[in-house]
Amino acid sequence: MFKEYPLENKLPFEDGVFIAYYRNILLRNVAFCEINSAKDLVKCTQLTNKFIQKALNAAFGIHTGQIRTDDVLKNIDSEDDEEKAFYFLYIVYRELFRKSNPISNKLLAKVRLYEFKGPEKNVFFDFDCKLAWDYLLSYFSQEKFTTNLFAIMWFRYRKTLIKCKANEYEDFVYNLYLKDLKNKMVLTRKKPEKNLYLAIFKRAERNYFEKEIFD
Repeated sequence: MFKEYPLENKLPFEDGVFIAYYRNILLRNVAFCEINSAKDLVKCTQLTNKFIQKALNAAFGIHTGQIRTDDVLKNIDSEDDEEKAFYFLYIVYRELFRKSNPISNKLLAKVRLYEFKGPEKNVFFDFDCKLAWDYLLSYFSQEKFTTNLFAIMWFRYRKTLIKCKANEYEDFVYNLYLKDLKNKMVLTRKKPEKNLYLAIFKRAERNYFEKEIFD
């Protein structure tokens, strides 16, 4: 059970928008309960949201000096579920990175100690490429994902971030990001004529701490 971190200075309201982002992208295939009914789905969503909220609070507490970083790391290390421990740490890291807090570097070193697992391991060249991929997607955290977005990302990043074959990429995208889409299309056959996201990708690449990863 991941520790809750009560804060005197509460998490800003705008940080709450990232709960949906982490739930729909990072934790979509992570089981917080067994789902056999609509009631189970509601319960599981609530448990996922609570997990993310705890991680957001931990990150904000570190950022504002209300919580010691070492205490958070110690509590994460004590968790038995390694998969969830990784994701908790990863969310804390990403939130500190998003806030340009240098402590994020310490957490990134800790994140790297966890084994890089599939399917991401089969899709990306390395863990740094997966970090960059998640960073790019954070720019679309308040938008609905589309096939056009992932088709564009295939043609833009297939030689820099993505190492897998076209069919493996499509399986990855449809299983993780477009799971509920009924009418599936081939994402990798033809480059979209209009890149509606070009300006967003260029801005994200400029702002990333490791810009050369996109070259």
